[in-house]
Parts: sequence; C-alpha cells; structure tokens
Amino acid sequence: MTSLARTERLRLVAAARAAGEDAPTLCEGWTTRDLATHLVIREREPVAALGIALPAFSGRLEDTARDYARMPYAELLGLVASPPRWTPGAWPGVGSVLNTVEYLVHHEDIRRAEIEWFPRRLSQKDNETVWAQARMALLPYAAKSKGRIEIVSPGFGRRAAGRGETTTVTGEPVEILLWLMGRSDHALVDVR
Repeated sequence: MTSLARTERLRLVAAARAAGEDAPTLCEGWTTRDLATHLVIREREPVAALGIALPAFSGRLEDTARDYARMPYAELLGLVASPPRWTPGAWPGVGSVLNTVEYLVHHEDIRRAEIEWFPRRLSQKDNETVWAQARMALLPYAAKSKGRIEIVSPGFGRRAAGRGETTTVTGEPVEILLWLMGRSDHALVDVR
C-alpha cells in the first residue's frame, strides 16, 4: 500500500518537472529548483538541514544548497523521488509522520504558483489523513496565535486550540492545512 506521503512526493516531482526548473513557487523567492534542493537537503544532509532552524548551521546549509543547485534538474528531481534508505522518513510509519505535510504542502506550493490552477479533490481516505495532519498542525499554530483557533471541515469534524476570541476556519482538510501552514492567501477557506 502506498502512503499519501509517497504519493504526494511523486506528484510533487511530476509537477516540478512539468513546471520547469525556474518556475515560481509559493515559497517566496524560491523556484522549483530551490524547493527541490530544500527537499533533498532535508532528507540527505542532516547536518546541513540543521541550518533550516539553527543559524549556527546556516553557512553549511548555504554551501550544501549551492552544491545541489549545480546538479542537473532531472537528477535533482530523481533524488527527491527516491529518498535514501537510511533516512528516518524511509522507515515504516515514520515517513508518513515526517513527510505527508511536507510533500503535500510543497506540491501545492508548485501547483498554486501557476497562473491557472484548480483545487484538487482528494479521496475520502486521503482527506482523513490530511485532516489528522491539520489537527496536529493546529496546536503549534494556536500557540503562536493571539486568540483561539477553531478548524471545521464538514464531514471530518472540528477542533479548537488556544484561548481568547475565536477565529473559525472552515474548508476542506487540505485547504485548512495550507492555511495553518502559512498559505492563507492561497487557501480556499472561510475565516470568521
């Protein structure tokens, strides 16, 4: 059985290939090549990947990113499509936890940067997986918010976190997840 994380990984690679290496993404200032480089470093270069969150490693991250940026685009996408066996994301069950949000959101970063895009319809099973991920993403989002955040997805449920005045975000699971992950300008949600 293929996990949603694996499926989204391959969909992201196909979208990046179709868009071309210089296509924009929703990640400000990043092209599809930059996004692919980020994904490769995240899985294949654990010390350099520390630079994503820790300034002390930013030089290592920049040097490693420069090295991967020189690689032919097709080869870079091949590395995204086929993670190394030793990465924790390749272990059964762990990959879904570590990669579902990463690949789904970054796939949408490529898709929604296009001039003409349309929302996708996910299967019931995939929507259930995304809803579970959105519920987990709610907690860190609410911790930084100034009020209570309630997410509502008809047919999947509702969840709230935080204190104070409530902001309710309603939509499909993937749209709510995108909103929680900072893509509010591109998420098809109702916010009240």
